[in-house]
Amino acid sequence: MGNLKVYYGWSRIGNVRKKRALSVMFENDAQGCRSERGQRCLRTMQDTVFERYQTKDEEQDGKQQNRIFTEYSLFFDEKPINGSLERCLLVNSEADKNHISKTMRESISEALRNAFMLNNPGYKEPRSQLELNFE
Repeated sequence: MGNLKVYYGWSRIGNVRKKRALSVMFENDAQGCRSERGQRCLRTMQDTVFERYQTKDEEQDGKQQNRIFTEYSLFFDEKPINGSLERCLLVNSEADKNHISKTMRESISEALRNAFMLNNPGYKEPRSQLELNFE
């Protein structure tokens, strides 16, 4: 594992962001990201619920960037998610399958699910005819 981190969380809705999204932030530079200014920037963008260290491959991609963070978002109310928490977590887990273990992906999904349900207590999974199965 490398020295750079990956932060998983839910995006903060405000003046800049108008849509709910699962937000994955990749550090590109440990000094800038872990400074007080970098952490304040991260807190304004998302509510972080899980952190892990990047793999060597992920770290190599990050070192080529000129920003301190790179964000990957899954918009909750748009296609292919269509408001389904389980589908959102499944797509995120599928994106990470080449980099981290299945147990780590399950713990990330569980932390994201718990944080979402805490902030959205009346949430019910939408009924859909389309089923995604990546296994």
